[in-house]
Amino acid sequence: MKALYITSVVTFSGKTALCLGLGLYMQSRGLKVGYMKPVSLQDYRIGNQIVDEDAEFVRRVLRLEMNANQLAPVILSDALLDSVMDGTVQRDFWAEMSQTYEQAKQGKDIVLMEGGASMRDGSVVGLSTVEVVHRLNIPTLAVIRWRDLAHVLDDIAAAKRRIEHLLYGVVINNVPETAWEKAKTKVAPYLENMGIPVFGVLPHQRELQAITIGELIALLDAQVLAGEQMASRLVENLSVGAMTVESALPLFRRTINKAVITGGDRTDLQAAALETSTAALILTGNLQPSATIVRRAEELGVAVLLVSDTTMEAVEKIESVMGRTRLGQAEKLNRFQAMLAEHLDYARLLKGLELE
Repeated sequence: MKALYITSVVTFSGKTALCLGLGLYMQSRGLKVGYMKPVSLQDYRIGNQIVDEDAEFVRRVLRLEMNANQLAPVILSDALLDSVMDGTVQRDFWAEMSQTYEQAKQGKDIVLMEGGASMRDGSVVGLSTVEVVHRLNIPTLAVIRWRDLAHVLDDIAAAKRRIEHLLYGVVINNVPETAWEKAKTKVAPYLENMGIPVFGVLPHQRELQAITIGELIALLDAQVLAGEQMASRLVENLSVGAMTVESALPLFRRTINKAVITGGDRTDLQAAALETSTAALILTGNLQPSATIVRRAEELGVAVLLVSDTTMEAVEKIESVMGRTRLGQAEKLNRFQAMLAEHLDYARLLKGLELE
């Protein structure tokens, strides 16, 4: 049985997406795949259970037999952290994680272990990436999100310094078109010469980081005034209408497939947004729009969502999740798998793990 720990240096790097892509590919090759997330900071409720949202999603896609609360045994909720600080917690976190690891291994060829949002997550209970991979001696794949050249090189150097000999290699993710040539012809060869395998350089695909209108409705607890049938439509960009129409129109015209957030009383901005590539109007302050706007939105196939939040509150909520590679729709998952098939060296990755 093999194990591979998938980690990152910064949030929203694409760890869960890569776990899914690798897991599905390995299953297609006849391998029995297990999964677990040693420590989580994402508490997500299913019924009366607190689980990790990513673990639940991976469980469903890979059709794993373990429950989501088993796959992520240690979820660091505020209540748990309070008990840690109070000294009243009576749990052996390492033992709980180890027990889950043993369960996840049963009957499997490989277990994919997903790290937290960063390498330091879980340090307070002794379950950081560095502690887990060194104590269990697990090869580690680092997913590095392209921010700019300096950050990429620094992030990989930091991963190498922390993981040391257990750094199996890296995948550089979300590379914009402007940096593609440099990433392929300079960065990857440089890292290979440094003894760090680069298993893939993945291009930025805006569609993969989009959010659905249905997700926006749930996130904002929105009332749907128009476009109830559009829950699966993807929103790729966000525009805030808090200016004059003259200032907003050039921005609206440049930004495609967007959600426009503005006050429910800004009829002028709403009308301007509807004449450009807009997927949804998010109207804040619980202020009802005019019937004319709602009718026009229905004609154009634009969703209209009414929320009680202020514009700033709504923006903050959306920005907290936008940019993640969320693969909950079959179209996005298929697109991501196709991208991996083109840009990830599966054969080399599996060969090094002796899983050919």
